[in-house]
Amino acid sequence: MAREVQGTFELEPAATAETWTGPTAEVAVAVPILHHLTYAVPAELLDTVEPGIRVRVPIGGRQVTGFVIAITPEATVEGKLRPLTAVLEDRPCVVPATLRLGLWVARYYGAAPGESLQAVVPAAVRHGRRLKEDVLVEIVDVAAARAALDEHLEQASWQGRCRVLRALLDGIEGGNDDPQDGGQRLRELQRRAKVSVSPIDTLQRGGLVRRRRVPALEDPFAKLRPKQQSPPTLTADQATALKALIPLLGAQTFAATLLHGVTGSGKTEVYLQLLERTLAAERSAILLVPEIALTPQTVERILGRIPEVAVLHSNLSDGDRATQWRRLRSGEVRVAVGPRSAVFAPLANVGLIVLDEEHETTFKQQSSPRYHARDVALHRGRIEGALVVLGTATPSLETEGMVRRDEILRVSLPTRVGGRPMPKVSVIDMRHEKPVGPGGIFSRVLVNSIDETLGSGGQVMLFLNRRGFSTMILCRVCGWRASCSQCAIQLTHYRGGDRLLCHYCGEERHAPRECPDCKSPSIRYGGFGTERVQASISALFPEKRVDRMDGETLARRGAPERLYRDLFDGKIDILVGTQALAKGLDIPNVTLVGVVSADTALLIPDFRSSERTFQLLCQVAGRAGRGDVPGRVIIQSYCPDHESIQAARHHDHHAFVERELAHREALSYPPSANLARVVAESSDAEIAAKTAMDVATKARSWPETLAGKVTVVGPAPCPIPQLKGQHRFHLLLVAPDVDSITELLDRIPRRSGRRLRVLVDRDPVALM
Repeated sequence: MAREVQGTFELEPAATAETWTGPTAEVAVAVPILHHLTYAVPAELLDTVEPGIRVRVPIGGRQVTGFVIAITPEATVEGKLRPLTAVLEDRPCVVPATLRLGLWVARYYGAAPGESLQAVVPAAVRHGRRLKEDVLVEIVDVAAARAALDEHLEQASWQGRCRVLRALLDGIEGGNDDPQDGGQRLRELQRRAKVSVSPIDTLQRGGLVRRRRVPALEDPFAKLRPKQQSPPTLTADQATALKALIPLLGAQTFAATLLHGVTGSGKTEVYLQLLERTLAAERSAILLVPEIALTPQTVERILGRIPEVAVLHSNLSDGDRATQWRRLRSGEVRVAVGPRSAVFAPLANVGLIVLDEEHETTFKQQSSPRYHARDVALHRGRIEGALVVLGTATPSLETEGMVRRDEILRVSLPTRVGGRPMPKVSVIDMRHEKPVGPGGIFSRVLVNSIDETLGSGGQVMLFLNRRGFSTMILCRVCGWRASCSQCAIQLTHYRGGDRLLCHYCGEERHAPRECPDCKSPSIRYGGFGTERVQASISALFPEKRVDRMDGETLARRGAPERLYRDLFDGKIDILVGTQALAKGLDIPNVTLVGVVSADTALLIPDFRSSERTFQLLCQVAGRAGRGDVPGRVIIQSYCPDHESIQAARHHDHHAFVERELAHREALSYPPSANLARVVAESSDAEIAAKTAMDVATKARSWPETLAGKVTVVGPAPCPIPQLKGQHRFHLLLVAPDVDSITELLDRIPRRSGRRLRVLVDRDPVALM
């Protein structure tokens, strides 16, 4: 018999039959296994079980949740078949289209089906959270917290606790010692400090922090200033693009297009017109953006024309996120805007999916299931019979490959709105320059150009894709270097707090006054990041307002919206930042963009480094000259003749793509081939190396059907051979066709435990 407890149907314990005759359910359980399991459906639950609904089932000696993916009304199963334990909801939280999509993700990316379907539904919905409350964590005594941080900073057992204290202390502005000023929401604090709840519990037991319930924060996008706008007069290019796209939208069958428009060409207006037509046709739409927090002006424009939009993003409280999801599930709202996970929005009858800035690597999920939102969007378009639009000024080479194979159609916007010219780009050869200013960071040409721009009332952006103050700390006597104890990388010096920080594991240390090895005071701090650029440019222009946009400053709640608003309102004269500058900022008064060093991405040992450099330079250069005053771009480089830099200088996408595609084809790299990466991780280097070798040996002995199709490269240590205390070895599987890679993934032995993990990443965007 079944009984209902708080909306959950539970079975009384029943004997397990040797042979089951009756209805069965195929269930994708939320554990890392690559197949689904079969369970008996008791008569008491038959009316409540349907595909997509969540259930509780026994596995081993425990109960887990899972998703019903199929039901067989009448089956005979020999052997013991265990029954479903409970049905967890009144109606499926996974709609038919996203059920099919989640199972495709599992198959294509070699992930567990239950794991993939978990990604389809936000945790707030799965856990039934409806409360509009948050847990606030705050410091009890600021002086005691600072003393504890100083005392325990370099103790291994305190690393997580120190990151929590640092994050809370950083939130206390202006030296104010009121602990409540530094309080942070629990989930945000965990994200910033990269910790579980355990270190916070330990600090609370020690009396250093306390927790209390507070009302959930207002959605930060509620503070935006959307203006009701009528559609503007289209440019000739926009009209031509819509003439090509509208029939595809109206056909209500799958079609895929690349909207290839230079920066400032009006791609957003094309999206808006397509969204309006989709709603008029009684269909729904999804707009994916690389990082929702970095595109507030895009959201403003959408809300100004389409007020009924659900914005899905990580800054929402659990209750608000669940509310937005349920509005989409019920059909109350038919437009979803968000980052990559919004591709799974529970909308019915989707007619349009837009992927803005499709080249961005943030569309790739870095934890299992390691999906790419571009490819998932294309597959959902096939399921729904929808138009998929991939928009960018710098298409990824994978998308270029699809265009050349006639899998998607290119629609071009070759000129800027209003006939504005593309910015003039100058490349400064730093090999022959004598840098000026504190730290010797800037060329004289760049400093003079900044002075001229500010003098004429313009604003300036300075781009450097490297955080911190100094990036190299060494002893000039014995050669000691400040390296992370858990990761095989150098620590970065932050002058704020005078500390050394690892960007991967979060390890933090005091900045040394003498060498830990030879005790010499001859410590040299070299290299530079955005913090140092900000300090140097502030020293050169002390009367001007300088701000910074990077991973450190953007982590503060509301920072993206504040920076955008201050920049738009002219409260910032010079904005220094990392690649966040290239994502969606449309500020008409920015007339000069300076690239402090174009070489940082080129030095990364990855086959995509040239492509990434070209895209970054083009995108950040596109921030200049979007108003009435023509823009200028100055690129500083020690490799000024590199093809990526020269192609960006001339805004020559075609020339870069032709050269890079030829290079990739010669080396059998994507898009000329399909790629999967297998990584073995262990705290024991020998175990990791042996496991990677075992996988490679098995791969080379796979059946004749794969012989000659698959190339196994490696194994070898990863470019970063140790991360978070784990030694890492990897190998690459290269095949000319999609099916061979899919078959390979099914054969790779997966092991996961305290001492070993085997990770599979299909279509990786980075090989570090």
